[in-house]
Amino acid sequence: MGFTPQQVNAMSMWQFMAAFDGYVRANGGGEDKMSNAEADDLWKWMQSKGDGEF
Repeated sequence: MGFTPQQVNAMSMWQFMAAFDGYVRANGGGEDKMSNAEADDLWKWMQSKGDGEF
């Protein structure tokens, strides 16, 4: 999101969550949620990449 740790620490939870919500909406989050099958496939792919290379 671009905040420094100091900026995050200075925010209230409400301010941080409002910024987070805006960031998610601006970047296409929340549209067409991932299906359980897609999540399972993604998890399997992540587990197969145990060498740290994606």
